[in-house]
This record gives sequence, structure tokens and C-alpha cells, in this order.
Amino acid sequence: MQSLEELPFVARHVALDFVNTAEERGHPKAGDVLRTPADLRLWGQRYGLLSPDVREDRSELRRALGVRELLYGVFLARVQGLALAPADLAALSGLAAAAYRAAALAPTAEGDITWHWPPSQLSTIRHVVVTAAVNLLARDPGPRLKQCPGDLCGWFFLDTTKRGNRRWCSMSECGQEAKIARRRALPSHQGNSSSQPTEPQGGAPSASHAALASGRISR
Repeated sequence: MQSLEELPFVARHVALDFVNTAEERGHPKAGDVLRTPADLRLWGQRYGLLSPDVREDRSELRRALGVRELLYGVFLARVQGLALAPADLAALSGLAAAAYRAAALAPTAEGDITWHWPPSQLSTIRHVVVTAAVNLLARDPGPRLKQCPGDLCGWFFLDTTKRGNRRWCSMSECGQEAKIARRRALPSHQGNSSSQPTEPQGGAPSASHAALASGRISR
């Protein structure tokens, strides 16, 4: 998994990008970039949710990771077309209520009002993520909410393409890996019926055996 400093935000949604801080849950090689309170703070700062003067809090890290895994299960159920478990729905309801209790309405630059959480509090990440997740689920994202099928991935994203045919979290990573794997799986072209002379055994490799470029940096 890529480092936290290089981790791309491919989901086009804050709740999905937060869930994507871990990958391929349950696999021995699964990655997770949120190991410490400092990691959580850096993620929030990179996403523009936190100010530089946020204090680290290990108990908040535990709460945030709990929210992340709850939302993973919720989004996975939605992708698979399953009903949300009553316990998950109750937990999400309680988290959303707590988030709004910690918020205040504030005006935007456009003159509208929106919910606001203090950027100096590490808990702001959790509150923003929870309320954004509820808003997303309330809109019924349906087939636009997808999960990347890439090896050791499992990231979620919103497919905003016009045709709704986005498959990968990123074509430059999982998409490229799949393309390389397909090319490697193609049968050899040795012994064809063409009149072109073939390379004798031990000779220089043919063009069809040229080395394939490495794809995605392991996340």
C-alpha cells in the first residue's frame, strides 16, 4: 500500500476515501495507513478538514477506526445489493446524532449555511465522514457506488462517468495491473503457420516476449 503522504483520493467522496485508508481486509498482506494518531491527523490535514494545530489523541484514533470499519460493512452491503444490518443502522444513527450535536451552522462564502466542525479537533474527521456517509446513502447511489475488483484492493469509489462504466479505482494502478495480467495470460505465438521464419531455439527473444512494464506501486 502506498504511504499516507502519497495515498491518492480516488473515491470522489470523503467517506469513501476514509474507508479506503485500508485495503483488502482479512488478507495477510492487507495494508492500512492509519496506524497512529499522527497518521489520522495527517490524513485530515491532507483532506482539508484539520488545521495544523490539532492535538493527537489515541482514543480518537480508536473511535475513527471503528467508524471506518462500520462504514466498510455498510458500503459493502450496498454494493452487493444487501439490506443494511439493523445493528449497523442503529450504530450509524447514533454516530450521526453525536456528530450533529458537536456541529454548528455556519455561513458559506456563497451565502448558504452548512454544518461546521472545528478544524482544531481530531474528532472532526469522524463527524464529517459519518454525516457525509449518511448523506450519500440517503441519495441512494445505486450502481454508481462501486468496489474496485483489483488484486489486494477493494477500494470503493463513485462512478461519475457519463456511461457509468468505470471499473477500477484507478486505471494507472489496478487497471494497469489487470491489463498486464491479461497480456501475460495470452498463449504463446510459437509455431504459427506463417511463411515468416521463426527464431531458432536459444536465439533472441521475439517481440511477443518483450518484457512488460511494471504497473502500480503497491498500495
